[in-house]
Amino acid sequence: MILLIALVAAGMALAMIAPVVLTRVDFGGAPVVGIVAWLGAVVAMIGVGALALIALAWPGDPPGNLRAGAVVQSLAAVEPTIVTWTAELIRPIAFLGFVVPAALVARVSVVHLRRGLALRRRHAELIGLLGRVDPGGAGLVWLDHPVPLAYSVSGRDGYVVVTDGLARCLTEAQWHAVLAHERAHLRGRHHHILGVCQVLAGAFPWIPLFAAAPSALTTLVELAADRTAAVRTDPQSLCSALRTVAVHGGAVPVPAAVPEPDDDSLTVRLECLTAAPECRSASRRRAARALVGAMLLVPACSVIALGLGSAAATVALI
Repeated sequence: MILLIALVAAGMALAMIAPVVLTRVDFGGAPVVGIVAWLGAVVAMIGVGALALIALAWPGDPPGNLRAGAVVQSLAAVEPTIVTWTAELIRPIAFLGFVVPAALVARVSVVHLRRGLALRRRHAELIGLLGRVDPGGAGLVWLDHPVPLAYSVSGRDGYVVVTDGLARCLTEAQWHAVLAHERAHLRGRHHHILGVCQVLAGAFPWIPLFAAAPSALTTLVELAADRTAAVRTDPQSLCSALRTVAVHGGAVPVPAAVPEPDDDSLTVRLECLTAAPECRSASRRRAARALVGAMLLVPACSVIALGLGSAAATVALI
């Protein structure tokens, strides 16, 4: 029971506090650190929840419970009574705790996958009719359209779709920067990262961490792709390309692509690309410190919860 209390406290800390902390951290200079922080919090939340259910259903004392009981002996004094009162309910609750979330994730995953497959199939049919494969560019498909647009499509053979309007309004350096950005999405599997987060947000919208992750990661994957493209080409070319596409109205939503960020995200992207090297270094240091602080948040909240539980148990015994 003591171990269960610690796990529940850690899960609540992740669900409630982690999104507040992570959304306030500037990951502009280190977007990969931000992606790792958000995904780490999501994975930790799932892991803590699974461990809490295992501890609840474990016959007898789960591993680690005796060690936790040695730290908080006052809770150990009342634990047998609590277990006795709830013995008949523990295993059914643990069973439902596994089955219900798994069923929710499965249902939302099936809907998400079916919708995505249908969109990609329809998109592939249209591309097959209207597009032309670039013989000189691996995974590049052209569309005869005046609106400047480029986006990537995930899948086993991911590819990048570009319009003739994009080629007409960009210089060669800007063109290569845009292609590097879209290919960075494919190499980084950003579509899959966002898809998993969208499934969790759809299955558990009442959990703040899962609800906030898709929006935050949408911006972070764009920043990460920008950074990769800037390293492979140059920041000035990518920045000017973004401005040109924005002016010509290229921010058109398309199926099966990484979701387009809003105007605020575009402003953040331009600021990160034009920031001085020393500013980017300072931002990376702040992001690293914030990541370390977020990692210490869960054990700290668990210790606080155990301390409060110990005090309450001591008062009850008196």
